[in-house]
Amino acid sequence: MKRFLTIFLTLALLLGLFALPAGASSAALDTAAKKAAAFAVSSVPHPGAGDDWAVIGAVRGGFDIPEHWTDSYYRAIAAKLQETDGVLSKTRLTEYARVVLGLTAIGENPRNVAGYNLLAPLADYDAATQPGVTSAAYVLLALDCGNYKIPTVEEGKTQATRPMYVDFMLGQQLSDGGWAIGSEEADPDVTAMVLQALAPYQESTPVKNAVALGVTRLSALQNDDGGYSSWGYTSSESCSQVVLTLCALGISMDDSRFVKNGKSVLDKLLTYQLSDGSFCHDDSFDAYATMQALCALAAAVRQAGGKTAFFTMTDVSKHIHTPQSGVTAHTSRLAETPAFTDTKGIAAQQAIETLAAYGVLNGMTKTTFEPAANLTRAQFAKIVVGALNLTPEYRGTFKDVAQSAWYAPYVDTAAAYGIVNGVGDGKFNPDGAITVQEAAAMTARAASLCGMDPALEHPDTALRAYSDASRVSSWAKLSMAYCAASGLWAQGASALTPTRQITRGEIAQMLCGLLLRANLLQ
Repeated sequence: MKRFLTIFLTLALLLGLFALPAGASSAALDTAAKKAAAFAVSSVPHPGAGDDWAVIGAVRGGFDIPEHWTDSYYRAIAAKLQETDGVLSKTRLTEYARVVLGLTAIGENPRNVAGYNLLAPLADYDAATQPGVTSAAYVLLALDCGNYKIPTVEEGKTQATRPMYVDFMLGQQLSDGGWAIGSEEADPDVTAMVLQALAPYQESTPVKNAVALGVTRLSALQNDDGGYSSWGYTSSESCSQVVLTLCALGISMDDSRFVKNGKSVLDKLLTYQLSDGSFCHDDSFDAYATMQALCALAAAVRQAGGKTAFFTMTDVSKHIHTPQSGVTAHTSRLAETPAFTDTKGIAAQQAIETLAAYGVLNGMTKTTFEPAANLTRAQFAKIVVGALNLTPEYRGTFKDVAQSAWYAPYVDTAAAYGIVNGVGDGKFNPDGAITVQEAAAMTARAASLCGMDPALEHPDTALRAYSDASRVSSWAKLSMAYCAASGLWAQGASALTPTRQITRGEIAQMLCGLLLRANLLQ
């Protein structure tokens, strides 16, 4: 009897083992995804233009990211648009599509970034389809991620519609059921990208049939080890695209069509992860492979948690910055932007030129700005009042600020809004210099007026990267942490130098970054 029972239990155990689904365990997926996100955050401390996939993957996966990490990304996009007059690319609409996806993921409105509508170029059907089927796919993904209405195209261009983009992709399907660029044989990466874009349109019979053929072809292209080869090379990128596709179509990672020899495509993807959380392209680290893998793992995590698909961003909470009464946006540039001869090539050049173009600040002369010069308290009051577009008004607030002084209405207005304080005994000390930590405190107060929250849960974490963090005064710690974490303070600096006098160029950088983030430069 005991022998029979032993045999029975052994068979039951074996059957149970055979019944286990193929594919990475939930714990393995979660660990790999968190490691990839942690690597992305550590390698990109202040995301900027070009770091879209890192931002999208980290945010959509719901991973831990530093406070104000996404603020840096938004400001960088806004600054680039200011620098290029709203042009991200003259030939590639995928540049716009990627940024639209990034902005939507962080809850921002791509229809108004520093005054530019990033959806407008996506209305140009010819420009979207001319590069090929993947361009059309990403344009459609961008339009659908926030269910955006397609803007009206400029005169002389072909107005795009969603059915036109869908029909274009259907028309590019190969006889083997997949898609490719410049080949008659399906490519897994291209096929996967197109299927991601077509996923929301399967109520249409032609789309449903095309997707079914594409899925069948994608399954047939899978290698015996669960991975994929594109253009003769095996890579993690191909695996990432297929994982994104399965999640977009609601297909399980353990679907028998995508398991070869007991290995799923997710299993194969995880074999490319390095010990530091990054991913390799072949056998060494690759930044693009890492960000694609992060997105794929985020999609798989979302699927396992029963959340909306990776590119379906209807679950994103919109960021709304409501400035306090009196704070208004700058909506027009000067007819002629001042040209300074002493700002070329310096870190603050773009910020200075942007603020000068909106008339927020002036040079010391018509041709010089003197970016290395220090500021007086009165000069800062004038700049910050102009930056927030406040109406200057003399109120007789301080004993040492005469009504006849040029700075009197600016000092009183800055004080009335709580941006600046007196120095005691009813005085302001208008000719006094401003230190770095004083400027940070004033900038943080200005951020509050712009409808932003400068408070950090862990200010010490934001400051610990700086060698002299202990020198920051206790009253300025929160403000310095905010400026450092959000990238308003000089990026890449190893020290805070809190008691050093701040320069005109540094003030321009801080205020320009703040205005761009608050969307007050339109």
